[in-house]
Amino acid sequence: MEEASPIIRKADVVVVGGTPSGIACAVRCAREGLKVIVVNATNHLGGVMSSGLGVTDNLYDGFRAPIYETFIQQVREYYKRTYGEHSQQAADCYTKRKLHFEPHVAEHVFTGLVEAESRISVLYRYFPISVERAGRKLIAATFQSFDDGAWLRLEADSFVDASYEGDLAAAAGVEFKVGRESRGEYNEQHAGKIFTRNESGTFPRDAALGTLNLEPFSGNSIILDGSTGEGDNALQAYNFRVCLTCNPDNRVYPSKPDSYDRTLYLGIVEKPEDNRGETFVLRSHLMLSDGSWRLSSHIPNDKLTWNDALLLGAQLEYPTADWVRREEIIREHAEFALGMLYFLQNDEAVRPDVRQEALRWGLPKDEFASNGHFPYEILVREGRRMVGRHIFTEHDAIRAEALNRTPIHYDSVGIAEWPLSCHDCTVDRLPGSANDGVLCLSEATRPSQIPYRSLLPKDIDNLLVTICLSCSHMGWGTLRLEPVFIQMGESAAFAVTLAAEQGIAPGKLDADHLIRKLVENQVMISFFNEFDMSTDQEWVPAVQFFGAKGFFGDYDARPDELLDGHTASIWLAAFGSLLKGRLNPMESARKLYQEREMCKTAELVSGERFRQLVERELDIHNNQGIEQSFIPDDLSPVSRGEACLIVYKALFNISRSV
Repeated sequence: MEEASPIIRKADVVVVGGTPSGIACAVRCAREGLKVIVVNATNHLGGVMSSGLGVTDNLYDGFRAPIYETFIQQVREYYKRTYGEHSQQAADCYTKRKLHFEPHVAEHVFTGLVEAESRISVLYRYFPISVERAGRKLIAATFQSFDDGAWLRLEADSFVDASYEGDLAAAAGVEFKVGRESRGEYNEQHAGKIFTRNESGTFPRDAALGTLNLEPFSGNSIILDGSTGEGDNALQAYNFRVCLTCNPDNRVYPSKPDSYDRTLYLGIVEKPEDNRGETFVLRSHLMLSDGSWRLSSHIPNDKLTWNDALLLGAQLEYPTADWVRREEIIREHAEFALGMLYFLQNDEAVRPDVRQEALRWGLPKDEFASNGHFPYEILVREGRRMVGRHIFTEHDAIRAEALNRTPIHYDSVGIAEWPLSCHDCTVDRLPGSANDGVLCLSEATRPSQIPYRSLLPKDIDNLLVTICLSCSHMGWGTLRLEPVFIQMGESAAFAVTLAAEQGIAPGKLDADHLIRKLVENQVMISFFNEFDMSTDQEWVPAVQFFGAKGFFGDYDARPDELLDGHTASIWLAAFGSLLKGRLNPMESARKLYQEREMCKTAELVSGERFRQLVERELDIHNNQGIEQSFIPDDLSPVSRGEACLIVYKALFNISRSV
């Protein structure tokens, strides 16, 4: 019997994944005038943020992108409006520079963002099965319903894979990796098989001292002998971020799962000195504790997001499995989580005080009502990783040689600041170590720039990937957080809309045009200590732009300080190289950093003199001059921010004439 012909629908852009990243992409595309179809695998929008994650994992709380900021402000406003501006709930939703929220509130906000845009339509419970390509372009993608098996063909000018699985990109033939690279593949010191122990303290020390504008992180990994650095197929373990409550009026105790096996959890109750030689499918800290176990509410209304029930080994098939097998893996993880809570609450091997503490917690009646009060989605902590036009590695998130910052990318479309980190990958352990793979490089990691090339497949120009980014296993460690995914979704949307305006594919965009579009729309592409994208100064886009062009050797832009002659000479040389299309941002940044003492003693430069020097560079390269409205009209020293603006406006004029 022949298959029924699929229904055909058309849009300007198809976004796969109703994740926070996909929502940010769809909303921005719609606001820029494009017709969008979002394809989601579940009946609920918001991905893991609507399924129990409960916190924005960030160390930087500045304004980094409009839709991310909108989500934060709408969640905060929800708690103020619902419970009162000075309520405990309003206070609990924003602490330690992070947003804390209940799952249903996240879903409410994300759904509201989508429903506010008439140009967005959402298809629920569909997954991609095939694509049609013509050379370097996707023409259409076919999706199948989870419910009735019906097929749907979607045609669009651009496609964005914002799913946790990367199935659309995989169907398109995009190259991916799954597993850990060896230490030697990208010369990453911490790659491959690794064993660690935790160093107490707050890191990075620069943040603890107040010279780096990040919230200090508790703990840092010490690498142990026996870490071989061998590559393998291991991934970070998955789990459900189970939402629990200690409010008796809102609490439901889960029943014992049918597949319950208490032996899976015995590592929790054995003494560390007894179980160090054993292997359990448990998260390390459960086996290396003193046997105590206590939870505390950290999201509003006496709830928390429980992160203990990692099931080691069960995640390995998931990234490339079909959905039938994935559903089996998902059920296994769900039953494991419920079984762990049942074990802690009921098993006589558990210390009485721990059992009593566990009995304080249960599933919340007011969450996930249609799913037995259990989260809708599993946390896919690591899956496919694209092999794209730039592979983001460990090196992109640590200090570059001869700089006091990470490497500079000329096509940066966002920032990452979370420590290079990894959860348990395998059950292997050394005496006293955490499980193989556990890592948190909170001292070494610094805020990084994410290149546009990491969103682009090598051989497709109208497909962008915003979650299964082009990176190594180690690079993934700083990229793997929802704030990054949300920003990448919005940056991808700006790329799609700019490409539509120019009548080209997103993969063909000029990087300077794209990042100018981003910075002029409050998207942060360079982290600086002094300001964020809400700062009300005309120089903000210019300083951001030149943060990707090597004008700064560290994280201090010092926009209000007066410009010295030595810095001016380096900036002007970089401007000339940019005009010629030969700029090496790292070379300029290194020169600035290495010669910073010379900058301190150089004479100051007036606005008039700096304008003349910029004009000279334009003359040398046969380009038009600066519009008079941008020229300082006095001989007073010019600030660094103003000087960036002069160069930026000069470049802007040139770009307008092309």
